[in-house]
Amino acid sequence: MARAVLALNWRHDYNDTLGQTFVSSPDHRFRIGMNQLDPGAWWRISAAREPLGPPQWMAGFSKDTPEELVAAVTEALHFPLRRPDWTGEVHPALQEGKFDGDAFLDTLVAAGWRNLGEPHGIRRVQSPDLLARVELRRDANPLDLMGNCALAVYIGPEEAGDPYWQALFTADTPALVTDAFARALADPAPVQRDGEWMDEHLLAHLGYTLTEHGLAPVTPAYTDEDLTRAAAKSLSTLLAAADGHLEINDVLAELADQPLPSTEAGTGPHTTWGQLPPEQQRLAAMLTLDLVMDSARYSHQLLGLDDAPAGQVWQHQTRGRVPAVPIADLRFTNEDLYAAAGTIAAHMIATTDDPSGILEGCYGEPIASRANEDTPQRHWDQHPDHVAQPAYDEICRRFTAAYDSAGDFFAPGMPQPPALVAATPAYLAGPGHTAASTPAHPLLAAGWAHTDTPFNDMYTSPCGQIRTTELYEAGSASWSTVYTDRATGDQLWHFTADERTPVEITTAVHAALATAQATAPADLRYPALSGGLEPLAEADWFMDSVPGHIVWTAPGGEMASIGRTTSTAALADGANPHWRVSGGDLQPGGQGWYIEMADRAPRLLLTAVAAALASTEPVARLARQIPHEHRVYMDIVPLEWQTTPTQGDRAAAARRRPLDGKAATTAGPQPTDPPRTPLPAPRRRTP
Repeated sequence: MARAVLALNWRHDYNDTLGQTFVSSPDHRFRIGMNQLDPGAWWRISAAREPLGPPQWMAGFSKDTPEELVAAVTEALHFPLRRPDWTGEVHPALQEGKFDGDAFLDTLVAAGWRNLGEPHGIRRVQSPDLLARVELRRDANPLDLMGNCALAVYIGPEEAGDPYWQALFTADTPALVTDAFARALADPAPVQRDGEWMDEHLLAHLGYTLTEHGLAPVTPAYTDEDLTRAAAKSLSTLLAAADGHLEINDVLAELADQPLPSTEAGTGPHTTWGQLPPEQQRLAAMLTLDLVMDSARYSHQLLGLDDAPAGQVWQHQTRGRVPAVPIADLRFTNEDLYAAAGTIAAHMIATTDDPSGILEGCYGEPIASRANEDTPQRHWDQHPDHVAQPAYDEICRRFTAAYDSAGDFFAPGMPQPPALVAATPAYLAGPGHTAASTPAHPLLAAGWAHTDTPFNDMYTSPCGQIRTTELYEAGSASWSTVYTDRATGDQLWHFTADERTPVEITTAVHAALATAQATAPADLRYPALSGGLEPLAEADWFMDSVPGHIVWTAPGGEMASIGRTTSTAALADGANPHWRVSGGDLQPGGQGWYIEMADRAPRLLLTAVAAALASTEPVARLARQIPHEHRVYMDIVPLEWQTTPTQGDRAAAARRRPLDGKAATTAGPQPTDPPRTPLPAPRRRTP
């Protein structure tokens, strides 16, 4: 570095006692000292308006300051003296003028440095690699160089304590000097160095280490794919918690003016989400959040990673009551919900102004490429700031950039799990999404009397002998029917369906009851001596029997059965003879269901249950309500819709109905559910 000063050909003085060298300009107004006692200003420049007078300003540089930077300052001081037209007027570095430290920092900001604001009256900027920072102290003492100087440049990680090197300037340092230093500091041109003389930490930042054989590259702290995976993990975390970030009303407000794509194809005016009936809007908002949360399973695909979706479909679901809107009345389709979900996903990304709270989660995670290493730097938060912060910034950038392609979460080629589905068999499809009173419709249509109480609804046949009760249980309802002898008051038979019984089965039973009571009431009084299960035989159900028990099992043992316990077996167990029907997983905590009927149940009840069990017609469902443990044994396809314009809604063509349950789609991506897998035997539990 001495070359930068000695090349000035100014006057040199050497102090033998302290080993210090001083260089003075010919007019003795500028003085440069080397090997000063304070290591923070090993190089010191002072300038005075009068020869050998008190300093007007000072600058100091530590010993390891790059010589190119010191040379930039000394060259700026010496250049005016070399001009041919120099006449000895006041040197530019000594002219009266206002100190402009902001211009110094603005030069660096223009070169890509980050402005860190001005907390406590000190403006700070930081280099992109976090290895350099500059502080501007506006109220500094004009001649304070080593305490709290006006302008300070520190090089090295802030957390390391002492900087690798520093440069200090007092308040009246002229722009001639500070501008020259700023330009040199921000200059991106590489410089040549002997690696053996470089600081080992700076070498590591450049990706090298010094070995006995010379410089050798070190393994990068992270790869480009690591950055993408961290961004994908953060994006997944955000989407999985969608219903924690947004409420239903927030979704409704964001979607209110968005048209439904399914209504834009015609020539008439389109329909917006805000024009739908309120309960349909709320259901659509809930299903939209479901889709957004489910997309957390495959958000990495949006960022170019080709891993398979992670986790279980519909693992995350919007909390709250599901509006009881019959699916046949819905005026929106799966495609409409996909478009809405893309809008909400983009909205969530865009409104995450500071993703730091979300991205903090990735800091404690292992770096993907080093997850299996047993090294001290396998996690993001184990790296120093100058290594981790650039990675953090790039992760933030990739996270934010996902906004532009958020709609692609639900585009063709992505998993596209349908929120509205057609499913078979019905006995595994869950209780169904419908108004709670739907199974009672056949009874009401046949003129049965309805009595409403706070805890249940009762429906009584016109003859007064049959009473069906709907008992409310935690947002669902079980059903019970009792036939009573008019003369004696004795109960002749009963039918009970628990709260998880598919609505199609309960409705079929009630329809059979209503029809028989109106047309052949005697058929309800007498038990079935034989027959009634012919639909099961026609559907290839398997019958087996042991003494006292007869069981019909679904083909392949697919989690459904209907059985009868005879008088002999029942008496041995101290119970009454009865029929028992079950479907699904009946293990503790499972989502299976069961029906019990007295042994004297009439044949028409058996036939209604058997026909409903044997039916191969798909049933319409919200995908979120199909039990997870049943899905692998089912055929589940997106629900297709057809437009049926009515006179009052013909222009918008907005009213739709499902295609009679036959909703298999032949075009576009298929749902993510695996093919059906038969069980070796049905699983049952004892109620």
